[in-house]
Amino acid sequence: MPKVVDHEARRDELSAIVAGLIASGGLEAATIREIARSSGYSKGVVEHYFDDKDELISGALDWVNRCYEQRLNRATRGLAGLPALRKMVEATLPLTERVRDEWKVRLVFWAAAAIDPTLRRQQSTRLDHAIERYEAHLRSAAERGEINEIGNYPMAARHLLNITTGICTAALHQRQRYTKDFLMQEIEYVIERVATEI
Repeated sequence: MPKVVDHEARRDELSAIVAGLIASGGLEAATIREIARSSGYSKGVVEHYFDDKDELISGALDWVNRCYEQRLNRATRGLAGLPALRKMVEATLPLTERVRDEWKVRLVFWAAAAIDPTLRRQQSTRLDHAIERYEAHLRSAAERGEINEIGNYPMAARHLLNITTGICTAALHQRQRYTKDFLMQEIEYVIERVATEI
């Protein structure tokens, strides 16, 4: 009787390997040959799941973002308003090697998405989703009386996301300066400014 293959689990497994290769050596390191060697599968099996480089990058980013979503859900469970917003941002910060690797994969994807229209559309959808989450926490904070009413919640959420993204990116390049305490102070300052000035 033929063995039943869980294709979704296998694609996840391969995507995790691709993410690791990209994080450690850039996109050039994520070759079909190296993915096959690292996974123990044949090149044919790997090629069954990824037709081209764009699919490799997308698969790796999807895996990275699922890891982030799981971490985010754990961090914000039972919270609302500013406490949830702070935990959401903290879960985003590159405070561990794993999260730093996630950011490296994102940067590779973003570079490719700046050129490729299909990847750009995927990234636009992801950004819209992130802004909606930030916005929901800001609205909740206002409803709970933790911050003043904000005139333009989508704009405030977008500013917070953009500034957080910039801080996280800078932290990859200046790790000694961007300690956890420094990052949390930066984020607290940003949250206060966004919550009070827009």
